[in-house]
Amino acid sequence: MSRRLGVSDHALIRYLERVGGFEIERLRADMAAKLQPYADSGAGAVVIDGHAYVFAHNDAGSSVVTVLPASGQGRQGRPYFAERKR
Repeated sequence: MSRRLGVSDHALIRYLERVGGFEIERLRADMAAKLQPYADSGAGAVVIDGHAYVFAHNDAGSSVVTVLPASGQGRQGRPYFAERKR
């Protein structure tokens, strides 16, 4: 029996570009344009259209580090974004 073949993130992105026809850099620019105001405000995350965009901030600037479903649970069984009671 042979071992299961892994696929790196780099290979997957190139596949999406070259085989799937996705314009990755255009998608990156579109995402950045949509999220820039939230990053500029120092937000840790923002939920748009059912997806949570999570930011990391440091001296060099801000980055989107992941996109999560706005509902659902993480690995520890806790909600990604729980509603806060005031």
